[in-house]
Amino acid sequence: VIEDFTLYVPSAFTPNGDGLNDVFQAKGMGFKQESFEMLIYDRWGNLIFKSNDVMKGWDGTYKGSIAPNDVYVYKIKAISNSRGVRKEHAGHITLIK
Repeated sequence: VIEDFTLYVPSAFTPNGDGLNDVFQAKGMGFKQESFEMLIYDRWGNLIFKSNDVMKGWDGTYKGSIAPNDVYVYKIKAISNSRGVRKEHAGHITLIK
C-alpha cells in the first residue's frame, strides 16, 4: 500500500483570539515532515511568513502586528514519503479579523 500525499488547507482564518480558526495551518499526510516548507506572501509578493515546521502555522501577524484583512498567497512544498517526489501546493487564504 502506497500512502498518498494529501494536504488539507483552509480557505480563511480569523486570528481574533476567540480560540476558533486563530491560526492558518495546513494538515496532511504522506510527506516527509522534515521536507515541509510553508510560505505566505502578501498581494505584492512580499514574504510575510515562513515555516519549516508542519505544526507551526501563521498567527496572522506581520512584524509584530496583526496583518490587515486581505487575501494572501500561500505556497507549501514537501517531499512525498512513497516516491520521494517533491510536491508544491499553492493557493489563497483570506484573513478575516
